[in-house]
Amino acid sequence: MSNVFSTRVKFDLLKVGHCSHPECAVLRGGRLNAVEFPALVGLIEHPQHGLLLYDTGYSRHFWDATGGFPECLYRRLTPPTLAPEEELVAQLAGRGIRPGDIGTIVISHFHADHVAGLRDFPQARFLATRPERELCERLGRLGRLRRAYLRALLPEDLAARLSYVESTPRRPLPPHWQPFPEGYDLLGDGSLLGLDLPGHAASQLGLGFADAAGREHFLVADACWKIEGLAQRRLPSRVAYVVFDNGAAYDTTFAQLCQLQASPQAPEMIPSHCLTTWQRLGGTRHVVRA
Repeated sequence: MSNVFSTRVKFDLLKVGHCSHPECAVLRGGRLNAVEFPALVGLIEHPQHGLLLYDTGYSRHFWDATGGFPECLYRRLTPPTLAPEEELVAQLAGRGIRPGDIGTIVISHFHADHVAGLRDFPQARFLATRPERELCERLGRLGRLRRAYLRALLPEDLAARLSYVESTPRRPLPPHWQPFPEGYDLLGDGSLLGLDLPGHAASQLGLGFADAAGREHFLVADACWKIEGLAQRRLPSRVAYVVFDNGAAYDTTFAQLCQLQASPQAPEMIPSHCLTTWQRLGGTRHVVRA
């Protein structure tokens, strides 16, 4: 227990494009007008394992993958915006980081707005959960599209570079992380712990760690879309449940996150599409190589 997060990492939060939705779709009682939902990416530097990413956000590959029918429906329903300077490879270059410097990419889940940049990192190994990927691979084209799973975004050698976190040892989390008792020890030293957050997808990998200052963080992907939802215990609209893998599992995961968020010792909770979180934490530039 005492070794959990004893190895600290440097952490930076990047915004790699965004899309827009009515707020009421993702927050019950929210506004009818469209608001921005950034695609947030975690950049982590481990003292021994080097540079890692948590997801990749959008990339130019997304437009290629959604050029034909029926995949174009995805782009029309959730039209993204990605300025050239927001491309992940461009932001990394501004920090003196080349694509080949990224050793590992932790994939929260395989939705297109989280994996569109995988092809830009040909040397990286991938860590992900097993159930969502295996389920999507069994589905037909329309079934995959409904789950925002676009094969065209995935590297041809994905299988050779992908490891499932279920094969890693489990490590207990500190008591103040209840109701989450343990996580997958992704690097074997307790520095990065993966937590399954099912519901939005059949499996979804959250990530817990402590930064260089000792502050604990919890990247929760799409288990919550806006931090206000956790603070106010406001679930998404029922309309959003149409695209969830399992609504009951989502509600359970969301309730667990609300319980953790209410703790005085709660880690910094970071949903992958929360504009409030981005405005508060973005641009810290703790991981800089230039």
